[in-house]
Amino acid sequence: MQLIYPKQKKGELGETTLEDGSFRIQIPFLTESRRPVLVNLPEKCDRKPETVVVSLVEADHEYDHVSLELARDFKLADPSAYAPRSAIVLRGPPGAP
Repeated sequence: MQLIYPKQKKGELGETTLEDGSFRIQIPFLTESRRPVLVNLPEKCDRKPETVVVSLVEADHEYDHVSLELARDFKLADPSAYAPRSAIVLRGPPGAP
């Protein structure tokens, strides 16, 4: 799973394994943007990924991936976590359950 920020900047990345055909993963990200070096302004707390890319990979072979928009495809599960609005379905190798 990879977080993508505005202007297609790649962000945090996380990996996990499937257990009984499903997975759970947490990828922490900071919402604070960097403070300007020369200007003494307060930090903004609006840094958010725009896209979440979920890929199914086995032995360096990518079988499937899906790109999800954070604003449309995720909901705020609690003040510090997002959860998908619906199940994420990826296709694996032929003959896999």
